[in-house]
Amino acid sequence: MSLRATAAMLKLLRFIILLRRIDNMYKQSMNVAKGVGLGLLTGAAVAAIGAKAMNGGSHKRAAHMKKNASRAIHTVGDMLGDMEKMLR
Repeated sequence: MSLRATAAMLKLLRFIILLRRIDNMYKQSMNVAKGVGLGLLTGAAVAAIGAKAMNGGSHKRAAHMKKNASRAIHTVGDMLGDMEKMLR
């Protein structure tokens, strides 16, 4: 093989590697976009169901739901704080 043929082969291989990297980045970005979209859709559905439950029932049940939601959010915050301390 001549020196020119070897150089041309190396350029071709570099170009193929570049194309594969671009393809992989595109696929990863699409997976991220799908995940964000599903997260937004799930959040909207939960918000709609929560709003319907809060408006549709008695005052006592709505107050109880708010109290439980507040406790759950507080517990998740505490758990994340504890995990942060463990990772230090």
